Amino acid sequence: MRFCSLVAALLLSACAVSNATSQSVSEAEDELRGTTTKVVESRPLPIVEVSGLGQRRIDGAMTYLAIGDSSPTIVTFSIGEDGDVSDVQPHDLTRLFGRKAPQWEAVAGDAAGRVFVLAESTSTIAVLDPRLEDVTHTIRLEIPSSFPLASAWAADENSRGEGLVLLANGHVLVAKEKNPPAIVELGPRGAAPEGFRPELALGDRPFSLPASGESELVALKHWVLKAKDAKPIGDISELAVDGDGRLYLLSDQGRAIARLERELEPAEDKIDVKALFSLPSKVAKPEGLVFASGTPFIATDGKKVAADALYELEPLF
Repeated sequence: MRFCSLVAALLLSACAVSNATSQSVSEAEDELRGTTTKVVESRPLPIVEVSGLGQRRIDGAMTYLAIGDSSPTIVTFSIGEDGDVSDVQPHDLTRLFGRKAPQWEAVAGDAAGRVFVLAESTSTIAVLDPRLEDVTHTIRLEIPSSFPLASAWAADENSRGEGLVLLANGHVLVAKEKNPPAIVELGPRGAAPEGFRPELALGDRPFSLPASGESELVALKHWVLKAKDAKPIGDISELAVDGDGRLYLLSDQGRAIARLERELEPAEDKIDVKALFSLPSKVAKPEGLVFASGTPFIATDGKKVAADALYELEPLF
């Protein structure tokens, strides 16, 4: 009996320690607010008014993408494990999109090498083939009149899609920039929202598209910032997923990177910010965020090509 009592006591003690440790880790992460990141190096990009960064896998290698909202140009480049940026190539897509400012605000890619470009004003995603020679598919983003954000979405075409995350279930996450800043999940009509969790990060998989040249994704669910985070963050300029499947948002107004909870639950309606990292003062007008081998890279919105458009930051802990 004494032995059983001793075992029970030890088990209870172990559980208490485990729970305390888990709680302390969670609390420690929650306390990472106002931590200022550091710039490792800055580099130029041959594009003005950068509005988004992304990545794709092509021929087995990870390549990175940059777009701007004032010209139909996509810049592709490589990032080595040491952070070295190479093979920077601008691709003029005037032949496909004309010379008018496309209002591109987000870019993403998949393991098939395709590039997905979100146009904010038209709420459409153009899907380009790996060689960037043709638009092979167009996705219309539909916000039903019954959706809670319908009025806010329609009211201002300049505060709609500012970030894009492709999910393994064929859904997408799009950031609504402001009024209010939110993350919106869109999927096939009639589908149930699944939110976000690390297993849904696309990773090294192709994004699911129907065989036809056009499709529609309908708003299923949205999440807004908690009151305590709304003021310091302000707006959402970009969404990104790191190699561990963690979801991040970038704020231009708040000049910060926010690491979010591991899961966005369909049953919830608030974004839980787990850590907030302030950007150095030299990183002006941050608009793009992407992770390469665990390292965050930020792109800034400048009116001319500059030597410091792409910033490599120290890893976020």
